[in-house]
Amino acid sequence: MDIPDIEEKPILIVAATFLECAPTLNQINEGVVSPKLIQSDFSPKLFIGSLLQYPVELLITGIGNVNATFALTRTLTLKTYSVAISIGIAGSFDNNIQLAETVQITEDLFADFGIDDNGKFKTLTEVGLKQDDFDGNFIDNPNPATTNHQKVRGITVQTATGNQNRINELVNRYNPQVETMENAAFFYVCRKMNVPFASFRAISNKVEPRNRKNWKIDEAIESVNSALLLTLKQQI
Repeated sequence: MDIPDIEEKPILIVAATFLECAPTLNQINEGVVSPKLIQSDFSPKLFIGSLLQYPVELLITGIGNVNATFALTRTLTLKTYSVAISIGIAGSFDNNIQLAETVQITEDLFADFGIDDNGKFKTLTEVGLKQDDFDGNFIDNPNPATTNHQKVRGITVQTATGNQNRINELVNRYNPQVETMENAAFFYVCRKMNVPFASFRAISNKVEPRNRKNWKIDEAIESVNSALLLTLKQQI
């Protein structure tokens, strides 16, 4: 992941919720000056400040593809950034990934965008309605960050997966390692608008029949925010 013109163009950090980026928001300006909220007239929130002495802006989009697409497109239309970096939590299909471990997603797709054909899911491409290069296909990151974090395949869904039949269907079709509700939208907008990007998620839970007592949300949030800071130190 190249970060060109970093002293002239800020880094854009993107998260779905305040909770997922709270440690980073607290570190902007080293906690001395509260990050300034510069965009507050609609639901996405955009904060401005500095991190590691470099200009950063932190965008909180809201949960899901629609919120992420709207907030990120609006923000990238109004201003130019050196790079966009997404952080947050995710569920994992892969038993080799530990809870609270941070991974780098390098390919993703909209896993439930398609047609229900008498109980059988089909993508728009499969039914001849393809309108975009990414319809039914994985969106890859052509220039991921150079880090030691495991690089994984993600899928993005509108309804978080919580039953075994659906898990089996997704695994058989896509062989994913992690699941989120926004990441494919982040990839899609960045690719369309030619913005360098990277995506880091920490595993808060296994994708399994819903069982919150096994989740490690706090640990995952701490992990991914620490990974962001380490990555920036390594890249710039």
